[in-house]
Amino acid sequence: MLLGEVVGKVWADRILSPLQGRRLVLVRVRPDGPDLVAVDPLNVGIGTTVLVVTDEAAAAVTGEATVDAAVVALVADAGTAPTTD
Repeated sequence: MLLGEVVGKVWADRILSPLQGRRLVLVRVRPDGPDLVAVDPLNVGIGTTVLVVTDEAAAAVTGEATVDAAVVALVADAGTAPTTD
């Protein structure tokens, strides 16, 4: 799973028929990962922190073999545990 922030929506001029009607979002992977396009079955908003699964997990979540990234959770708090010195 990848932690990221939704930075935009993606519109396709042409798309494979199994992806027709699917919402696509642009996710910036944290902390300095690449941007990726993910299928968004949760209808998340821009600025939302999300968990994204890739590869076979994304295909399983969406039921479509052509999908290689999918949003699976909205993250309320991505803080880190306090360290003990």
